[in-house]
Amino acid sequence: MINPPPNPNVIKDGIVSAFKFMSKKNNVSSVFNLNSNGFWDSCWTVFLINAVVSALASYGIKANLDGDIQSGILPRLLLITIIDICLFSILVNAIFQKIGKPDAFYRFIIPFNWIQSFQAIAMLSFAVLGLIFPPSVFVFIGIGVVIWVTFSLWRVGKEEIGLTGWGATGMIFLSVFIEASLGMLSRSLSMTF
Repeated sequence: MINPPPNPNVIKDGIVSAFKFMSKKNNVSSVFNLNSNGFWDSCWTVFLINAVVSALASYGIKANLDGDIQSGILPRLLLITIIDICLFSILVNAIFQKIGKPDAFYRFIIPFNWIQSFQAIAMLSFAVLGLIFPPSVFVFIGIGVVIWVTFSLWRVGKEEIGLTGWGATGMIFLSVFIEASLGMLSRSLSMTF
């Protein structure tokens, strides 16, 4: 059963937990809620943060939010986010079942989602600050954050789950591949209609 969206304190705690893990201050089991509730909290947070990012991105593309909804950009971005979250979770679960690590699903997917949420918040902050300050400053900081996040996602697979380095890298590529494929599919379908 799907849990309702988490309250703001749960979101704040999850983002702080992601930062603690990324800073190598704690391991996954000591900072994240590794159960069904933690899974749904992390999924909802990824969706909500991506919804904000999508709304701001589509608002920047079009002149107004009504135009976005009428042209289908915002609903399409939100649908892509939902499909991405579900598909990645299903595939990760299937992979872990196949490799004999079904108990590692929560230990992998929950921190993975929270770290992605942390990245989205950081990049959104840089984008907003780039409107006020010279954007070139935030390009370098943004590249650093992307490297830090990618390494942290890799650590979840390698150090916490015990995947090989290539296996951990493959999980990151799987996430990127799903998101990029859904985006390209959406774009190609929107051009045909």
